[in-house]
Amino acid sequence: MPVPGLEPDPPAPDLPPGIPAGVRRTVTVGPFRVRYANANKPMGLRLHDHLASVWVEYDTFGRHGYPSFRVTNAELHARIRELTDRPFRDATNEDAADRLFAHLDGWVGGSWAQWGGGYQLRSVRLDVVGVLDDLGHDDSTTSYLVSR
Repeated sequence: MPVPGLEPDPPAPDLPPGIPAGVRRTVTVGPFRVRYANANKPMGLRLHDHLASVWVEYDTFGRHGYPSFRVTNAELHARIRELTDRPFRDATNEDAADRLFAHLDGWVGGSWAQWGGGYQLRSVRLDVVGVLDDLGHDDSTTSYLVSR
């Protein structure tokens, strides 16, 4: 039996029943595989290639967030490749991650509206796969995260 004055707060009106206010829900989609090239001038590195995976995370508002379907994900991948298919002439890997975030922030694919949803870009993670080379890279994967 509830104690008067100690009843739980009702859920926020835009959340489904059982999800308490203050809980963050997200949708993460990926990995989107890309090849990109950068000349890391701050570190004195010439133009070189990377294989990478991009993960995109959206905050979810309401009953559902980003509509993850073949067509929506294909549009998102194409948007990412608009940026990564061209060399970054003066960019660290951190700069590349920053530019990906800026390139996706506020962008909505043409097919996304048909499914509705409430979402906003939260983060972009760039997982750069290392390769043994004459620049001194190793064969591990390094993740670069840009998040609001």
